[in-house]
Amino acid sequence: MKKSKFIFTLFFLFIIFALPVSQAIYEVTSGKRIQVLDLIEDTFLTPVKRAAIERSLIARIGARIDSISAEIAAAPADSTGARDSQRQQAQTDEAMVDAAELHKTLLTYNRHVKAAESSKPVAAIALYQQSFDSLMANLRAGDRPAALRFIAILRESTGRLAAQYRKPAPAHDLVLIVKNLPVIFWDAKYLRPFEKEIENTSIFTTATRPVMFFLKYALYGDLGEKGVLGKNGWFFYKQDVDYLIRPYVLDKRALKVDPNDKVVSDNPIQAAVTFKKQLAEFGVDLLVAIIPGKPSIYPDMLAGNADPRLVTTRGNSLKAINDLRAAGVEAVDLFSPFLAERANDSIAGDSLYLSKDTHWRARGARTAAHVVAERIKQYSWYRPGTTEYVVDSTFIDRVGDVGVMTTLPSVKVHELALSFPTERTKCYQVYQVARDDKGNETERHLYKDDPKNAQVVLLGDSYSRIYQSDEPRSAGWISHIALELKQPITSIVSDGGASTLVRESLARKPGLLKGKKLVVWEIVERDFRYGNEGWQDVPLTVASKQ
Repeated sequence: MKKSKFIFTLFFLFIIFALPVSQAIYEVTSGKRIQVLDLIEDTFLTPVKRAAIERSLIARIGARIDSISAEIAAAPADSTGARDSQRQQAQTDEAMVDAAELHKTLLTYNRHVKAAESSKPVAAIALYQQSFDSLMANLRAGDRPAALRFIAILRESTGRLAAQYRKPAPAHDLVLIVKNLPVIFWDAKYLRPFEKEIENTSIFTTATRPVMFFLKYALYGDLGEKGVLGKNGWFFYKQDVDYLIRPYVLDKRALKVDPNDKVVSDNPIQAAVTFKKQLAEFGVDLLVAIIPGKPSIYPDMLAGNADPRLVTTRGNSLKAINDLRAAGVEAVDLFSPFLAERANDSIAGDSLYLSKDTHWRARGARTAAHVVAERIKQYSWYRPGTTEYVVDSTFIDRVGDVGVMTTLPSVKVHELALSFPTERTKCYQVYQVARDDKGNETERHLYKDDPKNAQVVLLGDSYSRIYQSDEPRSAGWISHIALELKQPITSIVSDGGASTLVRESLARKPGLLKGKKLVVWEIVERDFRYGNEGWQDVPLTVASKQ
């Protein structure tokens, strides 16, 4: 009996330690960092090293302040020596570099966890750095009394910082280690990335993952974390699907329905209201265009028993449209026109969306362009354009982005590799035509934005980029809006960034809104929950017009 228990114990220990020991041996023999030791280092060594760096920086800054103070005090009261001033400025600049390094050190607990900028120690150092900026400004201006005042402030602040490290170093380091334990062992901010790092570099994982990818796709049609396999070889982006099955982004009951649901702290409706008010100060209107995701229009290609006519497939976006309108933000409904156009698939001979891509085909882009252009024509300021455009068709072979995101095509098992076929799709390029006095065509070139003379600015994501700046060029919905309006527009496009990044780009281009009448804000529906950088408040003031 005892022998069997002993054998079982050995077997159990072998199972527990075989993988980490094998991994450690591999990392030692290959000259790589032993990652399992990172936990020990970040627990016991990192806080001590961090404190030592802080002590050294504070001592060095204090010495520099004393040196600058002594030089200023020793100089005659009426001294304006340029050489002395330059030397004092150089020492101040060196102290500012040390203060910036101190800020960085305080901000970084370890390789995975950072302190909040609003935390007391970090905020205090930020104010400390501002005092150095003021000292430098007064030294450059030659204002000796003001410089001495700021030196006194800096000396006092440095003294307070140094006072935190007056205990014997070993005792203080032990306190730091104890304080550091919750950051390591009771905080997912450290353990989750540490676990992910171990997983991604594991020799067992890297050896077996390609095989498992192949088997999961071959046996179960599993496209991994980012893809969902539909009917007839259709691929769907998982975020598009998740958006439909998750509660509405502003539904406060969301966490009660699914405790593991992602908490959405930003309010996209309020962000749109704020943006509308900002644009109104420029005399510019706002029109929001929410793009239907592929599963909203083709739910039957995702699940065989889904009815594309059911409003439940677009319930979240209809709520968003209604909430926007109720808040005074105009939003066009593209869902009804898309479902109506979908009924023509058999006549058109294709679908509104690519089968292995998240994006629309030309029919989808042209349908959306027509709906938005018709709404623009209803604004009181609108006047028909006079630019002549013509359309010419072409075909391109598109590599589906869902297949690319799955990473399956990049996985190889010996000589075995997967590749997803390209998808041929028809596009309609928009050309601007110039004619002579007799009406004969003299020039034809692909559509281009006109930032200076356009009345409409379009902000959008990859739905505005596809076919427009991508192959074949000038065939996206931007060109087709211009075609419908008979006048060029201008645009800012950021893949996945329609929620915040395009507004940041607009804020960085002060003159773009000059002379404009309307901003069309194109947002794919999933970004109400999954937009890059969330729905941040982006300052856009009238002052930026100047």
